[in-house]
Amino acid sequence: MSFRVELFSGKAGLYKLAPAWRLLTAQLKFKRHFHQVEWYLALAETFERHNMVPLRCFAIFIGDGLVAVFPYRPMRIKVGAISLRAMLLVSDQSEAQTARDFVRAPVLAESNFLEWFVEYMAQNHATWDVIALLGILEDSFAAAALKNSPQLSIIQTEGGAWGRIECISCGDGDRPFERLSKGFKQNLRTAHNKLNSEQVTFQTAWTESDLERLLPEFLKVESSGWKGELGTSALKDPATNTFLRQLISHLGPSGGCEIHLMQVNDETIAALFGIVMDNVWYIFRIGYDESYHRASPGHLVIENLLKHRATHKSFDVITPYNAPPWFHAWKPDRILQIFNAYLFRPSPEGIKLAKQIDAMKRSSPLVVSVKRE
Repeated sequence: MSFRVELFSGKAGLYKLAPAWRLLTAQLKFKRHFHQVEWYLALAETFERHNMVPLRCFAIFIGDGLVAVFPYRPMRIKVGAISLRAMLLVSDQSEAQTARDFVRAPVLAESNFLEWFVEYMAQNHATWDVIALLGILEDSFAAAALKNSPQLSIIQTEGGAWGRIECISCGDGDRPFERLSKGFKQNLRTAHNKLNSEQVTFQTAWTESDLERLLPEFLKVESSGWKGELGTSALKDPATNTFLRQLISHLGPSGGCEIHLMQVNDETIAALFGIVMDNVWYIFRIGYDESYHRASPGHLVIENLLKHRATHKSFDVITPYNAPPWFHAWKPDRILQIFNAYLFRPSPEGIKLAKQIDAMKRSSPLVVSVKRE
């Protein structure tokens, strides 16, 4: 196959690429939110508005047809004491330790195009030492491409915060509540009992206008506890605030966003901001009023989300695309491994760096930090 590569930079470049990208994702049998151009349009706008490292995309064509997109940002990563110029596969607005992927057409499924791409980058672009594929799921396009690339110099480590993601199956025929432990079922009943004397209601938004209406309530409750104190809530962090609004703008019209609120006497005490894509409900942000912690509002709003699925069948799986300890109580029934892969420049210097870092990995777990280039 004869490939052609083009670089698209920033918001303006991404808008030019968007029509071809949508045709590419239309070919995919299963696509997660980070395969959709709308996710990256929201990111590109956020990065530029807050003077952050801009989004760039290498687009690979066969003839006039787009067959792959590699969305990245040029960043510095530090592995131990070694500083590397990295092409970092994009995560979200804060480069969280969560899942990500590049996009690849079915025609490339069995090819070694990744080897070709790395060689192309080595010959045509001098400003990188490593391509950092962080947060790669075992069933992703990137994982499949790595398996078909035996010639690459790769170092692989455990990814995410816990090395796996966990999912709750809740489609037709699944019985998520039956999988729960007796102790957790009792905890949920106790939580409800603590609110028996209160008026408890739930609100859900999935249209763009309703999302905009409920967003202030989400922002308020998410910032009411430790996230607000640390300045990491969407209300306190300007880039996160912008990104949520951009997600509503770009994904809201197609039903790709949802907000779920739990309210007691008209006061919001728990909230979820989710991305809904190809039957997956991704818990992107969650918050609750800590003054109600004895009533477990975070768990009760997830319980209501599971009940909501019975009548609003837009998803079959709930996941935070990670495995936080609090999520274990829901007895996730599907686990996927998540890993990081570092692809070094195919050059004497790149091979030397790979050997140095591999030696470090053998002696102790790698500590990797990401900094702006």
